[in-house]
Amino acid sequence: MMGFQPDQAWRALSLALDAGYSHFDGAHVYGTERQLGDILGQAMAKGHLKRDNIFVTTKLAHPSTPPEVAIPHHLCWDWDQVPDIQQRVRDDFEASKEKLGLGTIDLLLIHWPGPFGNKDKGFATEARLAIWEVFESYLKRGDARAIGVCNFSEAHLDDLISNGRTIPAVNQIEYHPYCQDTALNDYCRSKGIMVEAYAPFASGAFGLLKDPTIQKIADTLNISTGQVVLRWHLQSDRIVLPKSTNMKRMAQNLDLFEFTLSDEQMNEIDGLAPAEPKRSTSAPSDIV
Repeated sequence: MMGFQPDQAWRALSLALDAGYSHFDGAHVYGTERQLGDILGQAMAKGHLKRDNIFVTTKLAHPSTPPEVAIPHHLCWDWDQVPDIQQRVRDDFEASKEKLGLGTIDLLLIHWPGPFGNKDKGFATEARLAIWEVFESYLKRGDARAIGVCNFSEAHLDDLISNGRTIPAVNQIEYHPYCQDTALNDYCRSKGIMVEAYAPFASGAFGLLKDPTIQKIADTLNISTGQVVLRWHLQSDRIVLPKSTNMKRMAQNLDLFEFTLSDEQMNEIDGLAPAEPKRSTSAPSDIV
């Protein structure tokens, strides 16, 4: 729901709330937590919204990125460039809670499994465990209702699980018809980890929503291609996170329960997976 354009967030988040959205997925690094906090706070102050009726996700520990990436660079940091990783995570968490105006975060995620250029697996493993230890303390204390991860491969997840730590509730990964990782999906399911699909439309790349197979299914059911993709995720038992700033598409993205895809249609979409996944972000497996 939330992206890298803070000035657009005011209108988009207001429209989403009016449309009936109750799950808001954000991150410390997006620079939109203040906008979400203000909009939710105003709605609650007017009696239009109760805290128990919304679900807020935020993410911490985003590594540094190249200057051309459109994110607030003072909000991301390389894990090997700070004197105390755990303290930086604590500081960022308190900053996120303050901006959101919330005492409890519904779902707290590690944004990436490590710095993009790091080649020291031992360091990365220890750093993940150090961050997870802080997350576990928030879970125990009630500052977070659930904790999970983003962009973690099976190897990254094993680093946490094999050390006897709390099993992540969620692994949020890029997942769409052109980027399918059935092995990781099945692994998460076997461990009781929910897969949450971000960029379900490939962030508008690769012409996904104009794919002939998806268009044929949409025409048959008299729905949009976006609705086809979202329903495919739901019937595959994945949580899905569509992003839009358009009121009409927001409404369509919620209107997913008056139709179903047949087994044949599901298989057709499954069959769109290329031999090499098409990603709009970095491949998690490239991170040690």
